[in-house]
Amino acid sequence: MTTVTAANQSSVRNMATAVAPLITMGTTLVVRKALIKGYEASTGKPAPVIANRDAPVLARVLWSAGMAGVIASIEIVVWKLLDSTDD
Repeated sequence: MTTVTAANQSSVRNMATAVAPLITMGTTLVVRKALIKGYEASTGKPAPVIANRDAPVLARVLWSAGMAGVIASIEIVVWKLLDSTDD
């Protein structure tokens, strides 16, 4: 049986804190690509990303706001999963 000491718990927390931004960036990249591909597959048009000058301004603003919400949600979930040592 393994006992968890305060030092072990602290080192796990430090490692989770160091790795969390990398996991968040990787997950965000994958989800962003999936959302863009899904949009293009369902509408047949390119996603209204900022660089797409042919898309209406409102569509680009709404797309950016939606992506910001998704990215914030991913960050919250990743940090919550990695910081589960508070239980």
